[in-house]
Amino acid sequence: MPRGLLIWTMLLLVAPSASAVDFRIETKVYSGNEELPITQNTTLVQSGVVYDFLESPKRVAIFRRSRGNQPGTFLLIDPMRSVKTEITADRIDTAIEKLRTWSRTQRDPLLVFAADPVFIEAFDMETGALSLKSEPMTYRLSTVAVERTEVWPALRDYFDEYAKLNCLLSSSTMPPIPRLQVNNSLEKHNVVPEEVTLTIAGNDATRLRAEHVFTWRLSKDDRARISLVGEQLVSFRSVSNAEFQKESVATK
Repeated sequence: MPRGLLIWTMLLLVAPSASAVDFRIETKVYSGNEELPITQNTTLVQSGVVYDFLESPKRVAIFRRSRGNQPGTFLLIDPMRSVKTEITADRIDTAIEKLRTWSRTQRDPLLVFAADPVFIEAFDMETGALSLKSEPMTYRLSTVAVERTEVWPALRDYFDEYAKLNCLLSSSTMPPIPRLQVNNSLEKHNVVPEEVTLTIAGNDATRLRAEHVFTWRLSKDDRARISLVGEQLVSFRSVSNAEFQKESVATK
């Protein structure tokens, strides 16, 4: 399976509080034994709003949680084209469910598994080692405990929707359901990952590794970066989701 279709499975964005704590996360994803990352992003959270900066292609995703009857919303920015678009979580859910239904009918065992994955889970409380094993794919995580369990509803809301969004933006043919199960295990054990290794079985076995570095405050430069995004949201031209994705692909 092409490398780009699996990257979304590695982007685990975590923190001890999504509402009261401002923080940053630097994520790098590596393929096999390569020394240079194949993708990297920086995530900033300020006052409960999440700003994710993808390095290549240059793209910013801003996530605002659902409020009342209003669904969660992603605002996407392409700074190279000076355009923006908006997509709601309920639209993303509809697209993912269609992908999942299609995946169940395919001949590829990996696609069928990804629609309704079943893992054997193991967790070591002393070391924080967490694994989700199956014949098609296996996750191995190094984790640390979260001190404030009350933050999990907010965290899961973002974790899950971001996994779905990345699946759509990468034009992946594999549903993100395995990643959602990883999120569920993290919450169940009240831990967050520092390193994640994903192994895909098969004749052309794939191994991806993600590293996450946390800083529990925002720097002056981080806040300036967020301020710039606010200006871009005001000045950039709004386009449809299809036009935004077409332009983003063209700039890769």
